[in-house]
Amino acid sequence: MNKSEIPLTRLTEQYLITCRTEGKTLSTLRGYTEKLGRFIRWCEEACLADFSVELAREYIVYLQAAPKYENHPFHQSRGDHMSAANVRNHVRVLRSFSSWLYRESFTEENTLSRLKVPKAPLKMLETLSDEEIRRLFDCLDQDTSAGCRDAAMLLLLLDTGLRCAEILHLWAEEVHLGAQWLKVMGKGQKERIVPFGTRASKLLQRYLYYLRPEPLGNDRFFLCIDGSQMTESTIKLAFARLAKRADVPRLHIHLLRHTFATRYLLNGGEVFSLQRILGHSTLEMTRRYVDTVAMDAVVKQKRLTAMDHLFIGKNKGAGSNAMGRAAKHSQASTLNPILDPNQARYAHIRTRT
Repeated sequence: MNKSEIPLTRLTEQYLITCRTEGKTLSTLRGYTEKLGRFIRWCEEACLADFSVELAREYIVYLQAAPKYENHPFHQSRGDHMSAANVRNHVRVLRSFSSWLYRESFTEENTLSRLKVPKAPLKMLETLSDEEIRRLFDCLDQDTSAGCRDAAMLLLLLDTGLRCAEILHLWAEEVHLGAQWLKVMGKGQKERIVPFGTRASKLLQRYLYYLRPEPLGNDRFFLCIDGSQMTESTIKLAFARLAKRADVPRLHIHLLRHTFATRYLLNGGEVFSLQRILGHSTLEMTRRYVDTVAMDAVVKQKRLTAMDHLFIGKNKGAGSNAMGRAAKHSQASTLNPILDPNQARYAHIRTRT
């Protein structure tokens, strides 16, 4: 068979086998399989001769118009389009596949080398408020095995910023409750040490020594109630149910990572230490949290705007009093929409002084 006639389906299967032999993690392989599978379904019975920049661009247009959460096991599609970040991830996998085709001599050049990854807007990172965190914990019965497990996972994620795969594959022997640190295998098969606090240590001890089921053939720290190993689906389903009970629909595991990182910096943590804790390979990835904290500082600025210093009105005295009342009202009622949920709790105190 001529190389150009080889079905793309067969080539993607060979590529995934190569990725497995190169030691790619299961989560990476699942992501590649899902994204390449979607591409194959879209282009149907295409062969290598059809693989081109033009075909890839048509596919990008299709992805940009695709519904968000289409066929998702936990989230309902609400009519929104696929996020720009998700589209970028799909394109990166295609480019990686194209590079492999060239390295393996299936193509005479890297077909997608000139295909640009679509730009994505750089948005502020969302975080959970104190009130939302309280609601989440209030919905968990810590006297049951599942409730204590979910509370321990929630607290550990908020206290360490671990990724979903990292907490899922956490070994019991790698959690040092007395010394309050744990060892995880992060992205790129890189081990790192992550500290956690006293409150997390106490809840982890309660789960491990009193409410954790007997392990069935594995010794992962967090287990299903029957003792079997948790999967990515079971942990995401547990958090989806928690989000519904607590009325925090935007909850997802990576949101807990964002919340940890921003609070770490707000409490005086140093950016290089945060990079090591999060397992970021470059400082550029960590700087997004620095930008979020910087924006929080802008929102908290108490200096009046330029127009607040300008007197406008016929009656100077009345105008001054009115503006004074307006400024006082503004300080009492304006809440930080980004990181400072505590401001709401003390607003009534400021209005009395």
